[in-house]
Amino acid sequence: MKIAIGINSFKQEANLEKREALCIESLRICKEKNSNVTLYNIIEEGDKIDFDGFETLNVKQDGKLPYVNKLIDQLAKTDNDLIVFLNNDIVLNASFFKQLEENIETYPTSRVHLHSLDSLNEDLKLQSYSVHGFDLFAFKKDWWLKNSHLYPNMYLGKPYWDTVYFIVSVLNSNFKILNKQPPVIFHPEHSSESMEGSDRYKTHNENIASNTPGMGKWWHFVQNVLLKRPSAGEVLWWTPLANEIELENQLFRNEN
Repeated sequence: MKIAIGINSFKQEANLEKREALCIESLRICKEKNSNVTLYNIIEEGDKIDFDGFETLNVKQDGKLPYVNKLIDQLAKTDNDLIVFLNNDIVLNASFFKQLEENIETYPTSRVHLHSLDSLNEDLKLQSYSVHGFDLFAFKKDWWLKNSHLYPNMYLGKPYWDTVYFIVSVLNSNFKILNKQPPVIFHPEHSSESMEGSDRYKTHNENIASNTPGMGKWWHFVQNVLLKRPSAGEVLWWTPLANEIELENQLFRNEN
């Protein structure tokens, strides 16, 4: 199985913040360990950004931010079987590849939040399993090509695109939620402006989310399943409920 892994990174490598550089480093390691992986940076038409070991794909943006589905569409044009898109400050662990299954069509994936991270070689300082959001989505390419119309135009870097894409995925595919053990993606703590203030990009995403069928199931899942997880020491929401997969299936596959 040939795998495309894509990010949207809009800075030259010398200008990347530490967490962004660690993302790039982790992806290069994954490629070194898996000869079937090709790395892509998907950037706005006209931008001149080159990362060693990455191929460049171009997308037309609406203003300063790209639509997530249009980024994934570019990955779907490549000669690969599985397409993976992740945020550009996420560290991908090679354990991700062991989670892949032949019959699974979509993989919504949650990150583990770290207090800090300066090197991929240091011990991880775990803070929480960020079960209420998703920073990586993987799709069988053939499935995406048939179902991409289900995914609305939503801006990267603004709230709710990930939860909308989650609910669309789990209600329309044979899914596997990667939010259990072992975790496969990590994210060091940093300040975020995505939830602060208001602009047309954030308002657009909020309007889409408020009108997306099935979002009530998502909020039920968060409040009654994911946030009920016990902690492990000081690490929040670390341990999945004993019947969590059964609850997933009841809620999203209508299995009683």
